Amino acid sequence: MSRGRFLVVRQQKNENFQRKNGEAKYMRVVQFINKYLIQLLMVVIILGLLLGYLLPETGKHLQVFYPGALFIMLYPMMVGIKIDEVVGAARRLGFMIVVMVFNYLISPLLAAFLARVFLSAYPDFAVGLILTGTVPCAGMIVAWTAMAKGNAPMTLVITVTSLLAGIVLIPLWMSTLADKYVPVDVLKMLQTILYTIVIPLVLGNLTRVWIVKKWGQKKFADYKPIFPAVSALGMYLVFFISMMSESVTLVHNPHYLGIIALPVVILYTLLFGISMLYARLTCISYPDMVALVYGVGGKNISIALALAVVFFSSLTVMIIAIKPLHPGALHGRIFQVVSLPAEILGKGGTCTESRRMKLRTTLKLGYE
Repeated sequence: MSRGRFLVVRQQKNENFQRKNGEAKYMRVVQFINKYLIQLLMVVIILGLLLGYLLPETGKHLQVFYPGALFIMLYPMMVGIKIDEVVGAARRLGFMIVVMVFNYLISPLLAAFLARVFLSAYPDFAVGLILTGTVPCAGMIVAWTAMAKGNAPMTLVITVTSLLAGIVLIPLWMSTLADKYVPVDVLKMLQTILYTIVIPLVLGNLTRVWIVKKWGQKKFADYKPIFPAVSALGMYLVFFISMMSESVTLVHNPHYLGIIALPVVILYTLLFGISMLYARLTCISYPDMVALVYGVGGKNISIALALAVVFFSSLTVMIIAIKPLHPGALHGRIFQVVSLPAEILGKGGTCTESRRMKLRTTLKLGYE
């Protein structure tokens, strides 16, 4: 090999090493964000409250960055969602009808009931709770389902179908249930959903197709964890601005946190509990039960936050802001139950009396 050729090969090896080393460092940051999502969010909220109290007018000025932050939050989230997965809903029509009833009938009505009971004196908070109960499930439930050895492909179908159904059903439910607290313009909300859901969804799908075509499916799978991390950065920025804007109000009214927290925890507890109970009573197989439970209870904070920021007040954003904190603690117990061994829950979908007794014993021991 000539000396010139040797130098070229050596330089290429050095460049490849530096590129791989840089990618490894980048992926470590991505893994850190994805692993400590809730903890980092708590830090952002506390930091926003602190700086907002020290600099009370700054938060209002930072609100001009909302559109950019929302795009950073929503667009990467949509890259992993395939619109054509909705075709899979036709293969399990009965199951999907049940999921839609839970997501767009039981959940909104339950949220409206809790808002009336606990938040009737706080209209901005009531609207936030109703919005929480009305939005579809999040894309992260696919990963949660896979971790619990559930039906991840079915969960992906649930995510896409619920998202598309929400384009129409979210404005209709909000105008029906939340209009008593604040005025809700259905057409304006449809326009809001157009650029908070539809446009990012289309752009995300086009991006995924382009990446797969240019670098292949394997490369896309390698880079897929990057998108939730980037989306989280946008979410952190939205939360930071929101907390800075309402910091003085929260510091002077700390009881707001307790007022907001109670109905949020009750809502999530009931959604997980009712869907799990339905799955057991109807003898749904364990993998489908996991898909149902997470498809009903894993609400999409990004979409709720985007609609709250664009359409409602900063006080409404606050109830969305604390939403991932309380269910985050609740998820620990629920995940233990959902992740019970398939042989106990009835992997084949048959519910014998012995399995029911075993399940009740396991649940009892798990909560002692």
